Amino acid sequence: MTYPEITMLRQSAVLVRRLAAATRVFGDAKYHYHRRLNWTYRYDADFYQEEAALFTADVDAYVEGNCKSEPKVADVYKQTIGRKQYLVMLVKIMAHWLFLMAGMLFQRLGQHQFAYYRKAYVDDIELVFPPDQPAVLRAVYPFPVSLRRQVRYLKHLRRTGHPWQLTGNRYGLRDVIRFLTERSLRSLQRLETRAQIRNAFAVAAMGFRNVQLSDEFDLGSLDFCRALARLRIRNVNSAHGVGKYLPVHAYEEFHVLTQRQREYYIATRPCEYMLRMLNARAAVVASGRSDSVTADDSRVSLVFLSGQSSRGIGETYLARNEENAFARLCASLAGTPGIRLLYRPHPNNHEAVPPPGFEIITGLDQVNGRSSTVFVSYSSTCQIDPVFQGRKILIRGEMMYPETWFDDSEEMMTLDELVAELQQLAMKASGRTPLPEAAQTH
Repeated sequence: MTYPEITMLRQSAVLVRRLAAATRVFGDAKYHYHRRLNWTYRYDADFYQEEAALFTADVDAYVEGNCKSEPKVADVYKQTIGRKQYLVMLVKIMAHWLFLMAGMLFQRLGQHQFAYYRKAYVDDIELVFPPDQPAVLRAVYPFPVSLRRQVRYLKHLRRTGHPWQLTGNRYGLRDVIRFLTERSLRSLQRLETRAQIRNAFAVAAMGFRNVQLSDEFDLGSLDFCRALARLRIRNVNSAHGVGKYLPVHAYEEFHVLTQRQREYYIATRPCEYMLRMLNARAAVVASGRSDSVTADDSRVSLVFLSGQSSRGIGETYLARNEENAFARLCASLAGTPGIRLLYRPHPNNHEAVPPPGFEIITGLDQVNGRSSTVFVSYSSTCQIDPVFQGRKILIRGEMMYPETWFDDSEEMMTLDELVAELQQLAMKASGRTPLPEAAQTH
């Protein structure tokens, strides 16, 4: 049996600790061991499948660390790169070279006037570092998930006057040729590692002593930050959401959004973890969509925050749970006096269509800060984003436990409990008398 991606398992501290123990079998030196751990986390599909079998057989036992079998990992560096990934990597190399050359060609800024090098892709970075911090140069790298979103971000930077420059990974020609001929994961690792080390030296050559980034998803981040530390350049990483990614890092300071993240990550060097909130005043980057939704305090505004992107990678259970929730909420609440159903797509979902019974909403002006607004999701970072103002509820579903991402202080419900709660709120808003609790169970 092949198991789909289970985010709850993938982002489990138990899985990471088992992986860390199994990876020691190769006898690597400390730094190479840590790098291998991240690459194995990303590429060892057999390890994941074996862990998924244990997880689904007894979720509670796995979460408690009571697994009967020992974890096993393969030497991922021996893997051959498939045709699809090979082509994707070629496109990535070209994109980074183009960004790098464009940045050099149109460079008009003297980097020595800046104190901070802020590695950026899209507007997410403005949520985790002060948007108006002085002496910051935003170094914008290619964003493969959404070119459209990156273009909007660049327009925003031009409009606000924040200093920025295009740049990219410094892939060496010899490393690229080696990757093209060998097509192995080892050659890919060498290509990425050496590019990141060159990046670090380039940052040092420009005179920067501080680097800000939000890169815990990037396989090259460990090499980049380790090289920065050796060059005595301080690096601060700020988690861009509640998700958890590559487990090993070399950040000197790591701003996390939940204690769950603190428990998950493994630092290779002394690291100061700081619990922080997302910026209350985020940079506003227009989405290009317009809303027909108007303010309405006479009804409950249920805003469903979808987590699905256009790519859909690793979203099997999320999609399954959201579809179930849409159908249930529509059947139970659509057309009910006292409530309206609103759907807010993920920023990386470019062709979102509202589910039956829902209206689409991309802005927040018509619902924010109102006592009648209820935001719901399975795992959205908006749950702890102060920009979203209203009651917030997390849904428990199939292989989707909010406790995996969020601390226990957040409000969490099953779908059944959520529907019952919303029915009560709708009846109160419409002036009807809520049913007695006993009557609702029949």
